[in-house]
Amino acid sequence: MNIRLTIEYDGSDYRGWQRQDGAPSIQETIENAIEKVVGERVPVKGASRTDSGVHAAGQVANFICDRYEASEWRKILNALLPATIRILESVEAADSFDACRDARSKIYDYRVLNRRFASALDRRVYFYARPLDWEGIARCLPLFVGQKDFAAFRGAGSSAKTSVRTIHRFEVVEESTPGLYRFRVEGTGFLKQMVRAMVGTVIEVGEGRRSVEGVREAIESKDRRCAGRTVPASGLCLTSVQY
Repeated sequence: MNIRLTIEYDGSDYRGWQRQDGAPSIQETIENAIEKVVGERVPVKGASRTDSGVHAAGQVANFICDRYEASEWRKILNALLPATIRILESVEAADSFDACRDARSKIYDYRVLNRRFASALDRRVYFYARPLDWEGIARCLPLFVGQKDFAAFRGAGSSAKTSVRTIHRFEVVEESTPGLYRFRVEGTGFLKQMVRAMVGTVIEVGEGRRSVEGVREAIESKDRRCAGRTVPASGLCLTSVQY
């Protein structure tokens, strides 16, 4: 039976989704929980390899197991997983379903708290104390939309065979909390640290350090040195995966 999971997690204490030697990951933590139930290692495949420290509100994964009904796995795993990882849904999927291969697009949110003081309650944001020109930031976001070579926004150590990606939308809105802004980006796929580099680049427009035309030049350069900084992982969340 092919079981599809929808997963929420606070990635602060993990080195990302992907299993790796010597460091805690979301994937390995879930696989460890399944192993406690079935007595053997069962691979879990995720839709997106979120980076170290990145969160998720709607990560999707699947694994093959004939023990228990699919709907029971939500309760079983939530009883074994740490409080920072929750299974929101477990359902039976078609035998052919593959959480990674079948994804049509992924939606990420990046939240910036732009006010003079940090939040005591919400650490899953990028706190920025100085004023930013949000209208200027909004003007340059459409430059990222379409099929482009995003080599200028690829983090070091990326193993991707190509840096060409398709971005469907890149928007920013102010939330109801004063000073809280949310970038939303949807694309077919993303390079390592790509969203964080995109946000870091447009924030430089808000700081007055880079023009809208300068953003266009950074994209066209295909050179990481020409784009902006990589903002912290704390503000990034995989919101949903579209199939």
